[in-house]
This record gives sequence, structure tokens and C-alpha cells, in this order.
Amino acid sequence: MEPHTVYIPEMEWQELAEFPGKGQVKMLREKGSSKAMSILIRLHAGGESTPHAHTTMVQHYILEGEYESGGHIYGAGTYRLLPGHSNVSTISTENGCTMLMIYDPVD
Repeated sequence: MEPHTVYIPEMEWQELAEFPGKGQVKMLREKGSSKAMSILIRLHAGGESTPHAHTTMVQHYILEGEYESGGHIYGAGTYRLLPGHSNVSTISTENGCTMLMIYDPVD
């Protein structure tokens, strides 16, 4: 693996293509052969993702705002680890949310 650096403020937000919902993404680390990636996700006020499952472990770190999932509110500063092959409830946000998501193929 080679060192990789990006300056996030200069990156443009892109529309989500591979996500079960509507929002925007900044790709920090692309999927390679390991399928690992790091992304920033921004869900706008009223946004949501539909129930889905991940094949790998996923980490969420909420940077701004909050989201609700499975009857729990996860706000700024919250870290959440979702094991691989687990089902993810609907994620919705009333006022918007920005989070760092890290997909890690190692469980």
C-alpha cells in the first residue's frame, strides 16, 4: 500500500451512486482488491437510507448533525461499529448529518 493524502475542503461533493438512499459523498479512499474504503457521507435534512446489509464491517463516526436508526439517535461525536453481515435499519435524519464511514473487510 502506498501513502495516500487528500485535502477534503477542495473535494467536490458527488451524488451517491452505490448507496440505498439519497445524499452526497466524498471518496477519501477507493475500493481496491480488498474492498476497503473510506468516505464522507452527507445526508440532507429529511434524508434517509433504506434497510440494507453490509458484507464487511462498517464504522460510522458522526461529524455533524445526527441520525436515527433502530430507535436510537446517534449525534455528533458518536462512533458506531457495525459488524459484517449485519442488517442495518433505516437511517434517517431530520436536520441533516455528515459522517465518516470506513468499510473494513477485516472482522
